[in-house]
Amino acid sequence: MKNTLLVAAMAAVLGLGACSQQDSAAEAQRKVDQARQQAAEEVAKAQQQADAQAAEAQRKLDAAQAEARAQVAEADAKANEKINAAQGDAMDAARAAGKDVAGVESDTIRAQAKADYDLAIARIDADLKVAKERCDTLASGQQGACKDQANAAHEAAKAQAKRLLDDAEAMAKDAKRD
Repeated sequence: MKNTLLVAAMAAVLGLGACSQQDSAAEAQRKVDQARQQAAEEVAKAQQQADAQAAEAQRKLDAAQAEARAQVAEADAKANEKINAAQGDAMDAARAAGKDVAGVESDTIRAQAKADYDLAIARIDADLKVAKERCDTLASGQQGACKDQANAAHEAAKAQAKRLLDDAEAMAKDAKRD
């Protein structure tokens, strides 16, 4: 990421030196198209990672729920054999299973939220690249304001994604308490 930022900064400095020469419309369009293609590839890769994380989290939740159901069924069978003595044990096992499921559910919420956040950041970063490429097609006097707007929109979108992640973290914490 630092290397990418360093390369981007160097490209911006070199680009500023060439601001006196405005790109031809075809060259500018080629750069915008190239930025779009790269952004689409990065978003697709982030989507694949998010899908894999979500699938793994769902698999864990399903396994935990199956295990919890098995534990509850076992506790119920024992309770039928020794109604009075086993009733307390069955309730204890059911509570423990519920806590286990709540823990896995909490972890699933966190994993999904993190995957969604990572995907959102990838999209936000891709949008910034495309916006900056568009800014580079403007007259040199308009490029600075355009890039400032692009950066401000980028920061606002990142802040929103972080708020959504924080909200999901709070939900995960609540799910674990239940």
